[in-house]
Amino acid sequence: MNLVADFIEANLDVLVRRFAEAARGLESTQGLKPSEVISTLPEYLHVVAAICRHGVTPERLETRQRLEEAHINLRLRVGATQEDATDEYTLLGRLIPQLWEDARPERKPSASGLHCLFQQLEEAMDHVVVLFSGYSLEDRQREKRFLRQLDALAPRALTPGADLQGRVKPLVELITRAMEATGAELFLVDAGGRRMVPVAHTAYLAPPPGRSVDAQGPSFLGRVARSEEPLVLTQARGLEDFERDGLEAGGWSTLLGLRLWPHGDLMGVLCVGFAEARPVPPQTKHFLETLVEYLSGILDRALLMGQLHEVNARLEASETRYRLASQAAADTVWDWNLRTREVAWSGETRRLLGFAPEEMGPLVDWWVARIHPEDRERVETGIHAAIQGRSARWQDEYRFINRRGEVIRVLDTAVILRDATGRGLRVVGALQDVTSRWEAEHGHERLLSEARTARLRADTELSQLHALLRQAPVALAILRGSAHVVVLANDRICQLWGRPSDQVLERPVLDALPEVEGQGIRQMLDGVLATGMPFVGHEVHLRLARAEGGALEDGYFNFVYQPLRAAEVGIEGILVVASEVTEAIQARQRAEELAGTLQASEERLRLALDAADMGSWDIEPATGRATWDARYRTMLGLPARGEVTLDEAMQFVFEEDRPQVEHAMAEASRPGGSGEFSSEFRARPPQGGKPVRWILSRGHVHFAPDGRPVRFVGTGLDITQRKQAEEAARQRTEFEQYLMGIVSHDLRNPLSAITLGTSSLLKREELSERATMAVLRIQNSAERAVRMIRDLLDFTQARMGGGLPVQCQELELGALVRQVMEEVRMTAPERDLQLSLPQAGLRGCWDPDRVTQLLINLLGNALKYSPEDTPVAVRLKEVPGAVVLEVHNGGAPIAPDVLPRIFQPMQRGVPGMDAATRSVGLGLYIVRTIVQAHGGTIDVTSTQGAGTTFTVRLPHVDA
Repeated sequence: MNLVADFIEANLDVLVRRFAEAARGLESTQGLKPSEVISTLPEYLHVVAAICRHGVTPERLETRQRLEEAHINLRLRVGATQEDATDEYTLLGRLIPQLWEDARPERKPSASGLHCLFQQLEEAMDHVVVLFSGYSLEDRQREKRFLRQLDALAPRALTPGADLQGRVKPLVELITRAMEATGAELFLVDAGGRRMVPVAHTAYLAPPPGRSVDAQGPSFLGRVARSEEPLVLTQARGLEDFERDGLEAGGWSTLLGLRLWPHGDLMGVLCVGFAEARPVPPQTKHFLETLVEYLSGILDRALLMGQLHEVNARLEASETRYRLASQAAADTVWDWNLRTREVAWSGETRRLLGFAPEEMGPLVDWWVARIHPEDRERVETGIHAAIQGRSARWQDEYRFINRRGEVIRVLDTAVILRDATGRGLRVVGALQDVTSRWEAEHGHERLLSEARTARLRADTELSQLHALLRQAPVALAILRGSAHVVVLANDRICQLWGRPSDQVLERPVLDALPEVEGQGIRQMLDGVLATGMPFVGHEVHLRLARAEGGALEDGYFNFVYQPLRAAEVGIEGILVVASEVTEAIQARQRAEELAGTLQASEERLRLALDAADMGSWDIEPATGRATWDARYRTMLGLPARGEVTLDEAMQFVFEEDRPQVEHAMAEASRPGGSGEFSSEFRARPPQGGKPVRWILSRGHVHFAPDGRPVRFVGTGLDITQRKQAEEAARQRTEFEQYLMGIVSHDLRNPLSAITLGTSSLLKREELSERATMAVLRIQNSAERAVRMIRDLLDFTQARMGGGLPVQCQELELGALVRQVMEEVRMTAPERDLQLSLPQAGLRGCWDPDRVTQLLINLLGNALKYSPEDTPVAVRLKEVPGAVVLEVHNGGAPIAPDVLPRIFQPMQRGVPGMDAATRSVGLGLYIVRTIVQAHGGTIDVTSTQGAGTTFTVRLPHVDA
């Protein structure tokens, strides 16, 4: 094998040059640069030489596969097919042996060396198949294994309308195991072709009776019956009734369905179910398509055999009646058991042959021996050929030697009875003496009969041909004579013309399709008849009256006009074979329009990126090759010129940010994912460069049909200034909250001392009235300051700690509300406070201190912002799952522009309050925080006529 390696390395440049020259003739390389034609060939040949010299190692095998994958991916991007890629490796396999033909014998590689070289090329071509189809060698072997198992379980015959569960269920169970599914159910269309009925379910001994589903309906099974591709339903639980029509899919979360479509007609639907919700990859769909296609062939063959068995049974009954009739007509009837070779004779054997039944030998050899020697071999050969073939009947006329040694001419007609496998079991026949007829006719009638038989056979074959043409899967028509009269038009071409058959048959085609006059059809047909040369039309544009109301619509067609000669087929005319390609042409036109639109869109995108000061990038995930525009190179600090791979570019990302960027890219590239990528990260500046920059990158991964990521494109935006502003704002907010917490905490101690001191002074009896009033004023001011500090502390805790803590305990909410109302009445005896409570107590789990704080804040707010001569109402009621607390006052309404931010810190409903009622504006913010800590909601309504109402809704949780 060293000679192969030496030869490749010594002639590497020659091989590469010859490959480039020869590959120029391949269609897959047209328009490619020389470097793209050569691709990774030099490196690939080096690796192949190393393997042939030193053997296979994991490192060399990985390098070879990587080079093969890079080359194949390049061919994928330029639109090459699987055959194109394998042709290139085949070309390489021809070039290398051609070079060593002129080498000296001692320099030519050995057989083992050639084997090593061609093994590398064969594995490369296998790699091509895997990358193009997504189907590995293991997948293909697994597919073959299950197809063999299906073939082993295939029933020989199935009778339509019979119970098919026992015969078909093993096939459905095998497909369920092959798909690693939870279960499956098979539906077959009924005789009408519209309804589908279940015939096998893996979860039942017999399908539940009375179920059927419309193949044209809106259900999932109906959509599968009309779809050419497998359909997936990932949320099967909780379907609407119309979607579940016909399904017995209990416990199935994901459904995968595919129709059975042999010969272009719907046979049925197979529905496979999975217990878990899961995506279905393309390989799984392809595997199901292969299994269902094979299952369709098995069922089609078995149903056809069942029909044949029914026909044979009817034929057997008919032949039995024939035998009885033969006995009545004095024919000799014989019954030959093919297993024992015994023959039983009955009827008028004595009159016809001169033998009594007991005188005739028990074996078939006796009958063969009595046949005239000149006819014996022909008769024996003919009846054995009929038995060994598939014929149901046998008939022959031959000479037979009777008991007196005379030669008589007999007509022997027999029916062959077979078992389920088609093997012959019995032959039952009847002998008729036709000597007199033969002698009278002297052969003339025989010739006439043969002529009639031949004519009948020809007419039958012609009728069968017409029937075959009518049922053909392509559009066919036969036009007779110079007027081009339609003598045959199958359903396909009638559908293509937009007319039923009774409107076109036996009419000139231009009378049946008057709208094509002037579109060149007449000239084409006349030219074919005049020249005798066929005409081939490719993508011919015609306007046919096929739309609703007879309106003209555009269509594109491929067709062939084949001349017919009377001497050849018995008719002078033209055979028309046509197919419509309108959808393909329109799709191509749309693709061309989309290509123009895409080009304009890309130009607009480039201008938009320039306007937004954004950079862009384009990455090949398989190879890591990348293209970066100048703006993105500047952002990331990449070199201004030269190729930079993805791995090299990642070195410019901060090490702390690199894992999250790589994770985001991996998630975007994951098969079955959204393909969306977004990440914010810091760029590592070059040595002595600019400060750290923040970059926001967004992109999208494009996937191949087999789920592999093939392209990764996106944009980048420098967000350094935004990040700096966000960081400054965050630091400022934290400092403010920290300062507020410190101030609030440090003020509470002196205020507590003032409150304690005033309480002690008020207990003294020697204070004058003036001194008492002064002490009370000090005490009220201190308590107001304590409340303000408490609000500030709650605010700080809510903002810095993520909410206020609550300590829920069992309590009766109505009693707590009544207690708070009494305390407020004591502080505001001049106000009218109204309370409405439910008759039954409301017991549950709430924080009594926080609920008290909530209600005091709402009541204080209502008293503060309403006239003194108006009432303040508190209502407590129970609704399903919650309790509702309402606090209403009749004061001036809150301005509409203030309502949306009324629960924000430092907000007041009415501006311009005096110094006595001034607060820090945190009361309603703390109320909302308490409500949210309980899992509830708070709303406010305020109008001129109805006043202002705060509505608190708390979940009613039992203690």
